[in-house]
Amino acid sequence: MALLDRLQPVASGSPERQLTLASAYIDAGEPARGREMARAAIAQAPLPSADLMLQYAGLLLAAGDDVQVNAILRNVQGQPMSVQTRKRFDDLLYRYRIRQADLLREGGDLAGAYDTLAPALAQRPDDIQAVSAFARMYTANGDSARAFELYKPLLQRQPNDPQVLLGAADAAVKAHDYGFAEKALSQFRKLERNDPQTLTEAARIYQSMGQTGAATELLRKAVAIEQSEKQRAMAVQAVSTSTTSSNPFATGGSRSLAAASAIPAPAQVSLSGGRALETNSAPETSAPRDTAYPGQIAAQQPLSAARTQSVRGNPFMAATDRDQPSSAQQALNRILEQRSGFVSQGLIVRSNNSESGLSKLTVVETPLEVNLPAGDNRLAVRVTPVSLNAGSVKSDAGARFGGGTSGAAGSQSDKGVGLAVAFERPEEGLKADIGTTPMGFKYTTVAGGASVDRPLGDNPDLRYGLNVSRRPVTDSVTSFAGSTDERSGLSWGGVTANGGRGQLSYDDQTIGGYGYGSWHKLVGNNVKSNTRGEVGGGVYWYLRNAEDSKLTAGLSLMGMSYDNDQSYFTYGHGGYFSPQSFYAIGVPVMWAQRTERFSYQVKSSVGVQHFKQDGAEFFPDDSTLQAASGQRYTGQSKTGIGYNLSAAGEYKLDSSLFMGASLGLDNARDYRQFSGALYLRYMFEDMAGPMALPVSPYRSPYSN
Repeated sequence: MALLDRLQPVASGSPERQLTLASAYIDAGEPARGREMARAAIAQAPLPSADLMLQYAGLLLAAGDDVQVNAILRNVQGQPMSVQTRKRFDDLLYRYRIRQADLLREGGDLAGAYDTLAPALAQRPDDIQAVSAFARMYTANGDSARAFELYKPLLQRQPNDPQVLLGAADAAVKAHDYGFAEKALSQFRKLERNDPQTLTEAARIYQSMGQTGAATELLRKAVAIEQSEKQRAMAVQAVSTSTTSSNPFATGGSRSLAAASAIPAPAQVSLSGGRALETNSAPETSAPRDTAYPGQIAAQQPLSAARTQSVRGNPFMAATDRDQPSSAQQALNRILEQRSGFVSQGLIVRSNNSESGLSKLTVVETPLEVNLPAGDNRLAVRVTPVSLNAGSVKSDAGARFGGGTSGAAGSQSDKGVGLAVAFERPEEGLKADIGTTPMGFKYTTVAGGASVDRPLGDNPDLRYGLNVSRRPVTDSVTSFAGSTDERSGLSWGGVTANGGRGQLSYDDQTIGGYGYGSWHKLVGNNVKSNTRGEVGGGVYWYLRNAEDSKLTAGLSLMGMSYDNDQSYFTYGHGGYFSPQSFYAIGVPVMWAQRTERFSYQVKSSVGVQHFKQDGAEFFPDDSTLQAASGQRYTGQSKTGIGYNLSAAGEYKLDSSLFMGASLGLDNARDYRQFSGALYLRYMFEDMAGPMALPVSPYRSPYSN
């Protein structure tokens, strides 16, 4: 940089040399300084030549100011040119055309992008820039194999071209050739690039491969470069007296442009009617595609570089407009949030209104979790103290508890501490945990599971999930911890559900749907074994899907069946709701919203439920006791309205400390459960990104 500064006196007085020096400043990471120098150079030339204007336009193209480049190309096109100037014009138009094709591709208009690129491909069919742009179109269209084949010969010819390396790596990842992608990215990193855009793109590809550590390293480098550029730009702004970013040589009046259709309109800026931003050149007579912008991409395109610079450099602009984080900073924030270690401490309470001493249950849990990144994976340790209280068995219910003998059965409660360790590989959707039900309970056993949730094929909207697990059944003291009848000395319970679940879901941010099925075998201590099957599905619509708020409504259906009824509390029963058939249809609604520091959601569902129980023997797992008793629980069938309502919120106390809470109510015909939770979460990294939407409240490892 010091060398460029020393060259300024040499370049002074010559617009051509000043433009060359300005271009060098831009290449050296000083775009603001380069643009100011270029404007000053053009201002010194009272009648700038076509060659000088094209040199200036090339600098603007490098800076991303497509609108001015378009105006200059159209004005210069009709002027007499020397052979050298014509070559400069053709080269600039060629590069401009490729850039517009890329912008159209990024906006989703692949047909328009190809039409824009086609003349460049025809003109230079073996050129790396044009073929790379063509390959990027195939990648965007989902044809990664074709894109990969286009990149391979390019990479052989230009093994050190950063754009080719990144394009080839991206196509290789999508074609599932991760070895090739790794080699291309390694070669890119050897180039020691100082361009935030290419560093950000390389980080994105690394992240898509699950290598978030490498992605974080590149993004930190990109953000550091951007911060350095911003500081230098502010210094330039402080001494600059120029307040205009418009092209000083967009002349007025009519001019005949015989070949106007050769210059595509800039894809960056559009007006509400879908027409191109007017320039001072003559009216167009070319095909509509060259004079109109695709309406579907208008709202997606960024401001021009000059406009962006103007906004960022305006000290009177609102901070929210002036200090928007760059794409590299946003990507880094997202990765840091995903990778940050954290500690969570919660207090969770739930209670129902069922029969005291039997199915009534009040649970108090205080889960603690320490969760840390381990390379591209995560490891967690979970400690969960649990207290259960069912109240006392009333005298008229003593015959329906334990051995059914006479006398007071007393209070039913238990407490213990659960331990677990967990592993997660986020980029592959893998999770696994292993631990115990709370130690100190009447019965303690191993609990855990493994799951995968990932896209199905190359469609990110379509996902599948598989889960195998061994989990405690937490319906009652009997099913969760186990019970002892002090009158008879009988102990039983401590039930676990062992099995798997599969799910297929679709969500395109307009409509979503899902279907699932599961099967589990339920076993316990001195409890009759059982099996459970469940199927369900649903559909939902996004009635609102904005950046900071969402509203969905849908329809859900489910059916469930247990082999035998284990809903009771005499010896041999599991003490969990287990109808032989259960059907429900509901209408769920969800609203979620976030602000800078607060995110919340409200969910509700109302519908109709029907269940049928066949009844059961008093002592299903002990023929001697059953023969002596001779009693059976009678079956029943009920239909009624069921509803649930829940709310959750999370508040950012500071950049690394969050406080959350949740409330819930589940209500059926003869059952009601309340739940509530509070939690704190401390992040090891400062969280500069937006709040989660929708919020996901902290839950106990033993949550249903």
